[in-house]
Amino acid sequence: MSKIAMPGVSRRAFTIGAGVALAGGVLSGGQVMAQTFPSRPIKICVPFKPGGRTDLVARMLAEKIKENDWLPQPIAIVNADGGAGANAVNMMKRDPADGHTILHWQHQLLIAIAMELGNFSLDRFKSIGYTGGGSPIWAVHEDSPYQTLDELTAYLKDNPRGLVEAVGIGTIPHFVGAMLAQSAGFETRYVTANSGSDRLRLILGGNADIALFAASEYLSQGENLRPLVYFGTERLAQMPDVPTATELGYDVTWANPNWWLAPADTPDEHVAAIGAALEKAIADPEIVQYFEENTLEAYWMNGEDSMADARQTLEQLKSIAATIG
Repeated sequence: MSKIAMPGVSRRAFTIGAGVALAGGVLSGGQVMAQTFPSRPIKICVPFKPGGRTDLVARMLAEKIKENDWLPQPIAIVNADGGAGANAVNMMKRDPADGHTILHWQHQLLIAIAMELGNFSLDRFKSIGYTGGGSPIWAVHEDSPYQTLDELTAYLKDNPRGLVEAVGIGTIPHFVGAMLAQSAGFETRYVTANSGSDRLRLILGGNADIALFAASEYLSQGENLRPLVYFGTERLAQMPDVPTATELGYDVTWANPNWWLAPADTPDEHVAAIGAALEKAIADPEIVQYFEENTLEAYWMNGEDSMADARQTLEQLKSIAATIG
C-alpha cells in the first residue's frame, strides 16, 4: 500500500491527531465531537433478587435490544436487593452520571420515598420512561360470606377493624389496601405477610380475611379465592366479571409500571438513546405477547410524562403514609 505524504505535518503529530479522531470523531474546523453513546456496556441495577417480575422484564428487554442492535453496547443486569432499594440506588450513584449505569424498579420506589426510607428523593433521578406494567386484585377466600366489595365495605363500616388484611408493612399490598380503605371509609387490622405465597397461605388457612395479589398470581393459583375488585383502569380480559375500583366509585388505581431511571445529572441525549431502544423493545410482538399472557400491559411512556405521573402518585402515597406511619 502506498503511503500518503502529509505536507507540513510530522508523523508523530498525525498519529496523535488520528487517535483523537478515532476516539471521538472530528468536525469541520478541528472541533472534536462527543463520543457516541454508549461507549461501553450499560449496567442495569435491579433492587431485587433474580426471578421476580422487575428482574425478568429487565432481562427480556435487554436481550431484545441486544438481538436487534438497538444499542451498540451489551447490557448487564446486576441484582442488588436489600435496604428498601437503597443498595441498588447507591450502586447506580457510585458510577458516573452518564447513562452507562441505570436503575430498573417500579413504584415501590415511591413508597420508599413516601415512608422516608433509603434517604433519597425523586430529585435524585431522571426518568427514562415506563415499559408497561400490571395491576393487582383484592381477594377473599372462596368460602367468605362477602360476594362483592360493597358487601365487605358495608360490614367494615359497621364493624371497624373487624376483618384481618394480610400485608407486608410498607409494601405495595399495604399501600394499595390503605388507599382503598381511605377512599371507601373503612379500617382493617393487619397480619404480617411479606410475599404473595405468605398472603395466600394466611387466606387459605383462615388466618386472614383479605389480601392483595398480582393478577397473574391469582390466575395461576387462585382457585380457592374470590376476587372482589381489580385496581387497573379497565377490567382485565382474563377476569371480565371482576369490576375495577373506579367502576365501584372509588378513586383508586394501581398500575405498577416497569420504571427505568438514571441519575439526575445524566445528559438528556443519553437518556433519549436508552429510551428509544426501550420503546422499540416494548413494542416487539414477542414482548407484547408475553405481557398479555402474564396479565401485564405493554406500553411506552416517555421520561417527562412518566416523571409527572410518578410525582402525582407520590403525593397520593404521602397522604397514605401520614395515616399509617
